[in-house]
Amino acid sequence: MYQNKVSTEVGPKTGPEIERLGREVRRLLAEAMTRSGKNATDIAEDMTKRLGRPVKKSTVYEFTRSDQPGLENRFPATWVSAFCEATGFDDLARFVMGPRLCDLVELGERVESMGSILGQMQDSVAKLKAQGRQKKGKEKKA
Repeated sequence: MYQNKVSTEVGPKTGPEIERLGREVRRLLAEAMTRSGKNATDIAEDMTKRLGRPVKKSTVYEFTRSDQPGLENRFPATWVSAFCEATGFDDLARFVMGPRLCDLVELGERVESMGSILGQMQDSVAKLKAQGRQKKGKEKKA
């Protein structure tokens, strides 16, 4: 799971900070593409369907390229959801959210997990009660 380390300071970012953020976005894009097991063509096609506008394989690759002087190559924020859904990994979305919202999402995930565990425990208790009733019924017949 992605641990968001974005600065929470308000105000304009400096040149080095913008460059660092750009590198992190490129790294997250490349990592999600690799982990997904999909090629850039499949990701581009999936994003095209989700966005309702054409996304080329070369465009997907372009966003993962390293910095080149004079080349502005920023990933559109409006594409984040489509990219995450296409790859099956939401690290980029969590990065964009910032630390506070990431904490809230993680809290929700923990609550959901606890609810699942509670449901399993309730199922186990119900089974044990049913087994106990069956056992008592057999003892009365004997």
